[in-house]
Amino acid sequence: MGYGRAVPSSVAARRLELIAAARAEPHAFLRFEPGRLRCSLGTSLADLAVPVEVAPDAHTIVHAAATEVALLLSTHHKRLVPPEELDRLLLREEFGGLPQALPSLAPGPGGPDLRAAAALCTASHPALPGGLMSAWLGKGGKGRSLVGLWIELTRRALEEAPGADGEETPLIVALGLTAELAAAEAAVREALPPTNAERYLRTAAMTALWVAGRTGLTRAFRDAGRSGDDPQLRKAEVALSPVFLLGGRQAAAAGGGSTLYGCELMAGVPRADDLTARLAAGGDPAALQAELLALLTADDALALKAEQAVAVARLRQAIAGAVVLAEGQGQEVRVGPLRELLAAPGALTSGAADAAPRQALARQLVAAMPAGEPGAQLDRAARALRDWRPREPAAVLGLARERARDEYAHAALGLCADLALERLAAGVRKALTFRTGREAEGGADAEYEAGRLYRLSARPGPLLKQAVERPVAHLFADVKDFTRRTSLLGQAAMAEFLRREFYLPIVVAAKEHFGGMRHLADRGGVQLNNLLGDAISFSGRIEAMVALAQAIRRAFDAYAARLAREVSSEAVHGQLEAMRRAHDTAVRAAGQRRVEAEAAALASAGTPAVAAAQGRVASAAAEEARHVEERERALARARGEGLEAGVFISYGAAPLVVVIEDEVFGHNRVAIADKINESARGTARAWPARARADALLAAERHARAAPTMQHAWSVFIGQPFSLPVGPEAEEQALRAARAGDLQAGMRALAAPVREALEAAAREPVERPGDIYNCGTALSEEALEAYLAEVGGQRVVRRVELAPDEVPAALRASFWFGAEPQSLVLCFGDEGAVRQLFRRVGRAAFKGLGGVTVWELCAHGGGPAALCAALAPGWLAGPPR
Repeated sequence: MGYGRAVPSSVAARRLELIAAARAEPHAFLRFEPGRLRCSLGTSLADLAVPVEVAPDAHTIVHAAATEVALLLSTHHKRLVPPEELDRLLLREEFGGLPQALPSLAPGPGGPDLRAAAALCTASHPALPGGLMSAWLGKGGKGRSLVGLWIELTRRALEEAPGADGEETPLIVALGLTAELAAAEAAVREALPPTNAERYLRTAAMTALWVAGRTGLTRAFRDAGRSGDDPQLRKAEVALSPVFLLGGRQAAAAGGGSTLYGCELMAGVPRADDLTARLAAGGDPAALQAELLALLTADDALALKAEQAVAVARLRQAIAGAVVLAEGQGQEVRVGPLRELLAAPGALTSGAADAAPRQALARQLVAAMPAGEPGAQLDRAARALRDWRPREPAAVLGLARERARDEYAHAALGLCADLALERLAAGVRKALTFRTGREAEGGADAEYEAGRLYRLSARPGPLLKQAVERPVAHLFADVKDFTRRTSLLGQAAMAEFLRREFYLPIVVAAKEHFGGMRHLADRGGVQLNNLLGDAISFSGRIEAMVALAQAIRRAFDAYAARLAREVSSEAVHGQLEAMRRAHDTAVRAAGQRRVEAEAAALASAGTPAVAAAQGRVASAAAEEARHVEERERALARARGEGLEAGVFISYGAAPLVVVIEDEVFGHNRVAIADKINESARGTARAWPARARADALLAAERHARAAPTMQHAWSVFIGQPFSLPVGPEAEEQALRAARAGDLQAGMRALAAPVREALEAAAREPVERPGDIYNCGTALSEEALEAYLAEVGGQRVVRRVELAPDEVPAALRASFWFGAEPQSLVLCFGDEGAVRQLFRRVGRAAFKGLGGVTVWELCAHGGGPAALCAALAPGWLAGPPR
């Protein structure tokens, strides 16, 4: 009869092409390689995350298109909507701006892409006639804007991809926009009236959104000169999945009226899950179609339903062809009832099911029959309905039963292929993490500007900005011996101490440099990062951080001086002595009770009362210990505990501030940066790092008979010689020593000692070591950044100070070290020393490697005396 081939559709054929392309490596066909992504989050491949933002303008375009197509469907198919619901639609603000749709099944006027898209819509769902889709996709329709969004973003992705080192940028765009299309289903549901046909119209609306996306995607690749076999296009098409947008197998196969894969799949797909899994694992589509055909053939009832579905699809194609031909001849009014028939949900399927409805359907075709060739086509369709064979429905349409079942199997396999592709896409779909701007301080704009966010926006600009490194300084200050001091003073006293003498002075000093920014993108001001109980962290301009460090040091020194004055006064000294005597009396009394209890215990030895006597001894000892502890607490509170704190400045990338909003715990923020960790490591106080310096100081005190001599410096780096001993040598040496043979024990350690000495001799003279920081220090990166920033405002001198260059008067009071000191001095306009930096050495920070450390010397003590004596000569001398 020449009805043509209704199924399989071009969509089914394309999805099968895509699954065939994935067969070579089904598990690697769609996968993000972290090394090829310009921006990704996560700590491992398992939790890989690609941060994406669908910008508000793109969101508006997608949701406006979804709302408009839903309203167009509702108003075009008025017979499916109750009058009261139709009145509600008329009151919507968007109703007045709906484009005028032609009452035609054929596409309206427009370019080839528009007409092809409208035709695909009509072939994919009966509720999407060409005239309606041409209005939505044409000039003035929101569908046109949606297609344009896909074209523009895909074009940008293709432009950026060559410089992205193999990144699948078009895939990221396709995944992001497809997710937004899926989210737009909420807008479709809200716009559609609550009717029995709601699911039918919703499926049609989501199908239209898919066609718009596919049109824009393929157009962008074509404009770029890329063919349909382009691997990136294939992957993007997999991401733009119709079955994903329609809501899965059940939504695509039954109840929604979809003819996406060639015919309605109301008969179902036998063993669909198994076929889908095998396709996803690389199964041969041709072999699986043959298997599916065998399954249909083995079940007579299923086979008949499948043949019926194909016959109805053929009948629909025949009627639609006649209607389009009639419209082309100016007879669109004549065939209007047939357009309604084709668009009515289930009308053809139910009309062809039984004899009486078939006859009524045949008469309806005859009644609407136009003149000429369109009428002849409809007449053949009417005769086919009258000659319909219930046991062989496709025969009257020119199809043998096996051929009809094969076409149904092909359409069903197209659905399974789509489901299999969706399984393959699940991993990359899950990898996208959509950002709202509430995740980090500064919002999505700050993340985008920092190159940490793919932005899908209709506005001009790259999808991912090139990250511009804008390093800042990071200052970390913490109180030393926090735990011990808390145990001595009590947590309430320590909390007030920190608030009054640590946090408030530092925050007040920091506010002098605050510029009012929410983030540090402009490298300005100071930002409070974290408060950590006994520590505080800031980030900002290097000059501001150095000034803040000096202010913190001055506040510490002022507090220590005030405390020393107050505690050394005669009145306070008398009070301390009185408290000590009072507590000592209690301690002595407790000790006496302990002695008496011990004597009683000895007298009771060997009697049944021994346990009770021992209990009294333990109780007395505990009481004595409690009194001793109370004495120490009281004296500590009375004296106050001198504030010891370390400050360190590092320099590097600005921190990322994570914001956590919780209905219970409120607004919380955490600053994260590598260099914050470095600055925290730099405030450590490792005693072995200072051991050598203390030993040299003790020797110098003895040699000069100057017991009050002090260290000139406050930051030390040292690495004590360590002797690694294997477990076998250790056990052998200890065994010999315990047996009284020390010489044998020493011989057991000889080999490890020799190896350790040889290894130490091979190491550089300056070995990275631990740091002891009870002053202010900074990394060499921070120092060089500071000098570069203030170079035009300061006179800088670099000096190598030999030990014998230190004036004798200073050497009598301060120990400047036995080695030459590398110094950097910054002089102000008036010739005064603004900053003195001393190279301390290389510190080994755990997890961060070696860091060259410089001390920012105090304005008092040995450094101040040294500057007073030698700085004028250094300033007058030639720059070094």
